[in-house]
Amino acid sequence: MNVGARQSALVVVHEGQTSRLRFANSSMMWHPMHLHGHTFQVVNRDGGPGARKDTVVVLPRRSLDVTFAADNPGTWMLHCHNTYHQAAGMMTSVDYDG
Repeated sequence: MNVGARQSALVVVHEGQTSRLRFANSSMMWHPMHLHGHTFQVVNRDGGPGARKDTVVVLPRRSLDVTFAADNPGTWMLHCHNTYHQAAGMMTSVDYDG
């Protein structure tokens, strides 16, 4: 998900899989990215497991990877927690196929 973009494509996952998201921040602003219905594991820069969260701050001009277990079927919002960024379109959905 490009967190500097105004719109992002729907994220589709398969129940039971471990999914990986990359938040790529191309802006000069901080973006607290939040996933409803799940927690995720931050992937440290060395590839090892980091903190477990449901919201993570993506620093300006940086990217950050997270993984999560697709174990809660439904349609879940994935968005920047800054309300004015949501209003500008910095949000999408995580949806389970089938």
